[in-house]
Formats: sequence, C-alpha cells, structure tokens
Amino acid sequence: MFIRKRERTDNFYQELQEKTLERLQELSGDVWTDFNVHDPGVTISDNMNYALFELQYKLELPFRSFIGPDSADYASKGILPAELIFAQSIVTPEDYEQLFLDNIENLESCSVEFKKGFYSIRASVSTRNPAITSENIKEELFVLYHKNRNLCEDLRWDDIQILTKSAGKRKKREEDTPQIEKTYGPDKSEEAIKIHNYHSFQLDFPDVYGIGTRGFPQEASERNKAHVLQLKGYLLMMDFMMANVTEQIQSAPQLISFKDTPPAGTVSLVSIPDVAKVVDRAKFSKNNQLQNSTSIQNKKSGFIDILDTLYGEDTAQFFQDFQPPKSKINYRATLTEELPELNRNRFRSFNKLSPTESNVVFKELFSLLHGKKIESEIPIRELLQKQGLDLLPDSVFFEQYEVYLDIAPISGVFYNPIFNESPQNIPVQEMDWKEEYLPSLQAEISLIRRNALFESFLEVGANAGNYRMIQLSENGRWILVFRYPGKEDWMILGSYRTREHLIRSANRFWAFIRFLNPERHLFYLVEHRLLQFAHPDKHDENEGNTLSIIASSRFENEEMHERLEQLLRERLPAHLRIKLYQVQPDYIYDFEQIYYKWREALASRKVKELVHFSESIKAFFRVSKPFLKDIQ
Repeated sequence: MFIRKRERTDNFYQELQEKTLERLQELSGDVWTDFNVHDPGVTISDNMNYALFELQYKLELPFRSFIGPDSADYASKGILPAELIFAQSIVTPEDYEQLFLDNIENLESCSVEFKKGFYSIRASVSTRNPAITSENIKEELFVLYHKNRNLCEDLRWDDIQILTKSAGKRKKREEDTPQIEKTYGPDKSEEAIKIHNYHSFQLDFPDVYGIGTRGFPQEASERNKAHVLQLKGYLLMMDFMMANVTEQIQSAPQLISFKDTPPAGTVSLVSIPDVAKVVDRAKFSKNNQLQNSTSIQNKKSGFIDILDTLYGEDTAQFFQDFQPPKSKINYRATLTEELPELNRNRFRSFNKLSPTESNVVFKELFSLLHGKKIESEIPIRELLQKQGLDLLPDSVFFEQYEVYLDIAPISGVFYNPIFNESPQNIPVQEMDWKEEYLPSLQAEISLIRRNALFESFLEVGANAGNYRMIQLSENGRWILVFRYPGKEDWMILGSYRTREHLIRSANRFWAFIRFLNPERHLFYLVEHRLLQFAHPDKHDENEGNTLSIIASSRFENEEMHERLEQLLRERLPAHLRIKLYQVQPDYIYDFEQIYYKWREALASRKVKELVHFSESIKAFFRVSKPFLKDIQ
C-alpha cells in the first residue's frame, strides 16, 4: 500500500485559480497589476472559485446521492435494473422447459417440442413423494403454460405425457449450481449523502469586508456601508447562480419522477445579512421564474429521451401527432415505465383459462397509448351493469331518444330569446373517475338518470368539443348540451344553478366515459388456431398462424389507423398473418357477446359450447371483409 501523489492537473481548484488569473490579466491589461492574495479582487475570485469547486464536488457524487439509496424507488423514475430490462422472453421450447423446471417443485425432468403451432410435453416426476400424482403435475404444467402462452400457439391436454423416469432436460440441483460471488451492488448500510441548501460564499469572506454575519464595524461611515451593500449586490449575482444549480440538484428526484409533481421552478432568496436592503422582495417574487413549466417539461422530455436510448425505444414517435387530454410527458412517462415488461412479453396472448382476467399484451400496449394500461378484459355491458346501467343500440336511441331525455332536443343553432348569450366551451379539468361520483351524475345527467347511454356515445361522449354550456335568460340557470357529430340537434343533458356546478358535473361525466374506455372494448384479437381447437383433426397451418383483429369504425380515423398498422408491423411476430376487420358500433357489441362466451368455453373446456361459438366467430369472418389484411 502506498499513497499516490495526485497530478497537478487533477486539482480542479488550482486549475480554476490559474485560469481565472490568466483571464483577469488578459482583460485588465495595465490597469490592474497586483494579483497577490491581499488584493480584494483576487480574494473575490478565490472565494468564487472555491464555491465552484464545491459545486463540482457535489456534481461528481455517485448517482445514488442525488436520487437516494433505495433502489426500490428507482422504477418510479424509469431507472430499472438490467435483469428486468433485458429479461428473457418465453419463446422457444427450451424457454418453456426452463420455466417448468424452475416453477414446478416436484418436476424432475422435462422435454418440450413444438410442431405446427402446438406444443407437446414429456415430463417425469419424483416417485419419492406418494402424495404427488401424475394428474397434479399435468394440471400444473397445463396452467403454467397458459399463463405464458404466445400468440397463435397452443397446448392440448392430451399432448402432456407424465413419466416416472427422467426424460429430457433435468432440473439442476442446488449442489450442481455454480456459486458465483457477488462483487457488485449497493451497500445497504451506506447512508445517502444529503445535498444541503445553498450556503452563500459571502459568509466565508474575511470579517474586514463587512459582508459576513458580524456585519459592519461600529466606526464604519455611511459611505463605507453603501460600498458594502454594493458589494453584496454584486456578489449576489454569483450567489443566485449557485443557489439555482444547488436547488436543481435537490429537485432532481422530483424532476425525473414519473409520479411526483414537477418542481416549483423558482430559486430561494439567498440567506445573507441585510438581504432586504439589497433585493426588492416584491420584484424578486414577481420575476423569480428561473424555470417555467415549458422548460421543466423539456427537461423531463430530455430525461425520457435518455431512457429511450438505454432501452432501445423511441416513445416520442407514438405521440408526434397525438393530442391527449393530459400532457404528452405523462403519457410518455407511463409508457416508458411499462415498456420493459410489455417488450419482454410482447408475443404473449391472453390466458386461455381466464376468460376476462387476462389480456393480449399487444392490446395492453395499444390501450396504454390512449389512456392507461388495461390488464384485464371486462365486457362493457358487464361493467355498466355493476353501475346499474344498460347500453342501448344506436338505432333504438335515435328513434326514441325524446322519451329518454327530460327536454326535447333543440333543433338547429342556438338563438334568442331562448338563450341569453352564445354557448360557451366548458373548461376541461384533469380528473380520474371515482365511484362516489355516480350518485350525483344519476341526479344531474339525463342520459344516466334515464339509463339511456347508447353504443356510439362511448366513442364520442368523452370529447369536450361536443359539449357546450349556456345560461338561460329567463331564470339564469345553466344548461349542459351535447351534439352528436354529424347531426344538427343539441341534446340537453342537465340543468344547474351555477356555472361551477355544471363544469364539475361535466368533467365527472367525461371521467366516467373515459373509465368505460372504449379502446379496451372495441378492439378484439382472435387467434384462428384456437378456432381450430374444436376440430383437432382439421388443422391448416396457414390458417393457424392467422390473427384477426376486430375493431370499431373509429379506426376510420387515418391517424389511429396508421398508428395501429405501425404497431402491428413492429410489435407482433413476423410469421403471423394479420387481418384487420372494421365494423360499426352496433355490430361490435354483438360480436363482443359471442367473443366472451367463446372465451368462457375455452376456459371451461366445454367442447360442445366451444364448437358452437367458434363456428359463430367463423361465420362473422365469412360475412365480413377485412379492410387491412396479411400484414407481415
């Protein structure tokens, strides 16, 4: 062991001193010739350089010093461990073999084969435990496979063979597993280094300058006091710069967090004696906006760009032409947080044994781009029934809607003397749905009170641009009106005493419609291989690799159509043949009923029902024409 002499170039403080004096000499010429330590100008530069040296020390601290030592909190900032980002997907037969061996306790060995879209398993179990039966192991294999099943692949019950002796890949025993010494990782005993509030470098000046905590000498004249205050004001320019950087360091965890509110974007008033004599507090508070909301959003966006580079993604491309109800940064942050898991399971389909509690990962990704991640599928009518509501067909509503509404629709444009003033746009407030809002909406919104929600309303009802608020001239009350796109009639949905009450009610109503989330209901994936399940002797390999997507007519929107096609090409297996069907809302909800009954038949393994609903879905494909097919 020996002490290594530090190179002179490694001394940042010395480097600052030398460069400062060199620059001062260039600028001052013959005017300033004394650069010794007793010169006030040199003292000021020395103190400034020491403050910069301290700042550089803070910036070179380990990354954990800025965001804390608790790695469990890193995920909320998009900083994920490599084992999660680059975790192996379950794709090949060898992957399934390892999955089974790692998760089924009494499995001794396992061999998995894949042929024409179907897997077959030969496994052996330990005979040392008489309580373990072949049927138990077979059920565990069957359930575990379907939790990790990929698109257009399947495992049939009869294709699992349980043996009493070893066959195929053997489970590694603990004594066979190589012991690897861990040489890295955070030291849990290490405490985080706190970046304290800024300490003004003025307080480190010699007392003779009169700017420290001891203040002016008693014999100081008014002229000397004025000079001291002038010096304080001059040094405050450096102070505010240092304080700003320090506060940005302190707010770094808040700035990069996906969940915390953004930092305030202001800098605190530097704490020095007599600061009120140097700084006008009113002007300081008014102009104290070193970071506005735009610059903060740009910094958060830049941080997500860095994460994109680390993860090999480009989340910004998904939102280039997308105008979400919330900030694009919020959408990108949510997507970035979920992408590692979505990518790891990008080929995964729904769990065939759970009719509504699982979802296709691709559908989760698409719903995430338009709101929040949907991890389960619940029929829209079932979701409404939990709220005591039903869903009317469009044809029924538009033929009889005057029966369902309190007031007949207002034809044409708004006009006097019915209304006191022109209709106004309704301010949009960011709001999540809460069950406690429903009773008030039932009393205030006629569509809910009369149980008259209709199918296509779920597509257009959350768009604030389809609503207006108007004050009646006769009694001063405010009314909420809605116009269905393409129609001239304005429907009166509610009447309110105050403008504020209407705005609150409208935003709660929109939150309710967003909660119903058409993206998760009007978008279904059907694997044709599962339609063949009812006829095990009639398998067409090309047909088995076909994936049909049934979407509502909302995909006539060119922007959404292009985004869907892009995702299909980028995120799904290349060997699949993709067909995209576009149907009207009236039919999509009819298809939904068949689809979920088919899912229930798959889960219950009832062959008779499975054949019936599989044939119903095939009949739907025969009478429907895909508007986009064979995406490869």
